[in-house]
Amino acid sequence: MKKLFSFSILLLLLVTACKNDTEKKIETSKDSTTSEIKTLQLTTGTIEANQFEICQENDCPKVELKYLVAEGEHSERINQQNEAYLIEIFNSTPDSSSAETLDEAAKKFIKEYFNFKNEFPESPATYEAEVTQEELVKNDSLLTYKTKFYLFTGGAHGYGATRFLNFNPKTGNRLTNAQLFSDEAAFTEFAEQKFRAQYEITSESINSKGFFFEDDVYKLPENIAITNDEVILIYNPYEAASYAQGQLELVINKTEVEQFLNY
Repeated sequence: MKKLFSFSILLLLLVTACKNDTEKKIETSKDSTTSEIKTLQLTTGTIEANQFEICQENDCPKVELKYLVAEGEHSERINQQNEAYLIEIFNSTPDSSSAETLDEAAKKFIKEYFNFKNEFPESPATYEAEVTQEELVKNDSLLTYKTKFYLFTGGAHGYGATRFLNFNPKTGNRLTNAQLFSDEAAFTEFAEQKFRAQYEITSESINSKGFFFEDDVYKLPENIAITNDEVILIYNPYEAASYAQGQLELVINKTEVEQFLNY
């Protein structure tokens, strides 16, 4: 009888242990799945002229947009800010600034083209909008998109530029350039030395080689990216020099300026 009782107790303990182990495995599996969902992933969205009904029967301008779409934690906030950022590219045209979505901005761009053709039917000029985005940096503390675009709406030439968009992936908030640095003033001073060396500026005047920094004072560009190894500074056309001089790029080894950076 004692043996039977002892065996029953042992069997009960084994069943309980197996149940607890199974529950732990299920819980671990749930946590793993949740973690995978929260991890920020990037995919590519596209918009092309031929997807719009008006372009099925008419010759439309070239419209090719390839942009990043975030999925996961804080993705909605990141996507909203990125879409607004991309819509700004179309703001140089009269009508598109009122667009609320990227899809609507593309439609308005096409509409502007047809308005132009109706007003100037003999003009050989066409319109063109090309935008591409790629992931430049993605880690626990920094997410950076690189955007290249070219926009043409008639005239002597179009306008193309490269832009960086920096986010804090922990909050989904867009980072200002100032937030990239622990000591922006010291970094600016260092960058100026590098800029002068790269463009062989020996004069006291930073504008002596044809640049046009305001008040003849060096300043950082609007577009800055910090990668694992480099700090990339890009001055787009008209920002520090004429259109003819094109895009100016200054690349600094990260090890030289780590003490000035937050990332």
